[in-house]
Amino acid sequence: MGISEFSGRQLIMRMFPALWMAVALFLGGGVLTAVAAEGFPSKNLRMVVPFPAGGATDVLGRAIAQRLGEQLGKPVVIENVGGASTMIGAERVAKSTPDGYTLLMATSTTFSTNPHLYKKMAYRLDDFNAITLFAKGPLAMAMSLSVPVKTLQEFVVHAKARPGQLNYGTTGRGGNSHLTGIRIAAALGIRMQDVPYKGSAPALVDVMGGSISMHIDQVSTSLPLHKAGKINVLAVTSDQRPEGAPDVPTFLESGYPQLVIHSLIGLFAPVATPKPVVEKLNVASKTVLQGDAVRSRFRPLGTLVEWSTPDMAMELFRADYQSAGVLIKSMKIELE
Repeated sequence: MGISEFSGRQLIMRMFPALWMAVALFLGGGVLTAVAAEGFPSKNLRMVVPFPAGGATDVLGRAIAQRLGEQLGKPVVIENVGGASTMIGAERVAKSTPDGYTLLMATSTTFSTNPHLYKKMAYRLDDFNAITLFAKGPLAMAMSLSVPVKTLQEFVVHAKARPGQLNYGTTGRGGNSHLTGIRIAAALGIRMQDVPYKGSAPALVDVMGGSISMHIDQVSTSLPLHKAGKINVLAVTSDQRPEGAPDVPTFLESGYPQLVIHSLIGLFAPVATPKPVVEKLNVASKTVLQGDAVRSRFRPLGTLVEWSTPDMAMELFRADYQSAGVLIKSMKIELE
């Protein structure tokens, strides 16, 4: 192999490895991380979704992962790690090798509400580097057809006549769906009992079967079942009606402005992941999230797909954490 086939840097690395190492250490390792990023990725990536398969976050994650893999030239494989209000999956990623090959698809539950609710947590937001915002998702009040109501107003009358008798499924105690249910009950002046699930898919099965009265869920997974006549979505927490279901009203138009609520969804890597790797993942994500394939699929379902810089994503989640703390403190909620 001739010298002309090497770049200047590669030649120096081969001829003077000790010198190269000394320079790299002097520069704080920045040169080495940049070199490592040039070959990234060299194998499959793993995106941990801290919910069971079939739920809203999982469906969005799979759609993005497929196209992200196409941009990176290596498959991005989804690994569903549900349970403990997303904490099991988040902890797994936080403790993984910080090389960019293990990523976390996190929600407001993961970083905004859990830290205020649980005394013992094995991770914090500062244990991660944000890569990008993925989406903002409003929630839906998905009612079982076994409950004899057709509108939100009818539901309020029905629930007030049965204080504490109606229940609603959540994706875990302390999660965004649980807290949204508490906020809905407070705003409507009713009492309901929460029933925690590991994810929205099993909860929706029980809603359709009539085992529970309703589920507070991402709009994107509830609307298809609503349109199929399997559940009845009474209202959504967005400020506008979903494009794909103009018959579904918002809580806002029904007189409850305090119930405009969105769950953040973002992509994260362990905190020590090299910055050039994070930037490479961010650039690839930008192409995917600003493309029409994903946006056109989820926009009719009410999910607002958005790209952001890593700093912007971190700022959004920090602000969400602060607002969640105010809410949780006012409700005096604490979980073990």
